[in-house]
Amino acid sequence: MVAPDAPIRAWRYWQTSGRLYLRSVAQRHIEWKPGVPMNAVCIGGGHPAPSVGCWCGVSGASDLDALRQHGLCVVPGPLVVGEVDLWGRILEESYGYRAEHARPASIGLVEGTIGEGPELDRLMNAMAAYDVPMTIVALNDAVAGTTAQMLAFQMMSRGTSI
Repeated sequence: MVAPDAPIRAWRYWQTSGRLYLRSVAQRHIEWKPGVPMNAVCIGGGHPAPSVGCWCGVSGASDLDALRQHGLCVVPGPLVVGEVDLWGRILEESYGYRAEHARPASIGLVEGTIGEGPELDRLMNAMAAYDVPMTIVALNDAVAGTTAQMLAFQMMSRGTSI
């Protein structure tokens, strides 16, 4: 376990909640509210997060390639890829890190999963509340291989083109 003096920059996927907050892809009930750091807790472990031998903590991949290989993002809906600052107690993992605290550092709205026109404008306005750099990212740049093909198929079946 490490506790660096400065935050570690990592990568992760999010979706957006009905309230247009960033939302964890794996823990869909967890929203990342603008301006509020995410503080990890272990639900049921009764120990501080992260902890060795448990999967608690806020995950971040060491780089975009590691995220594309190990990240979970196969659910339909707006997909966001971005950088996250991690701090506090940090555990190193094969893909990157699990941390005690986190906050978004950049947001990339993944093209083809985010809608167009007024829907996109509404999403971009909501994401601006995070006050971090924001871009639009091509699906194949954000997601690799079979997952990209699956998301493309899901969007096609919903009548959304990529």
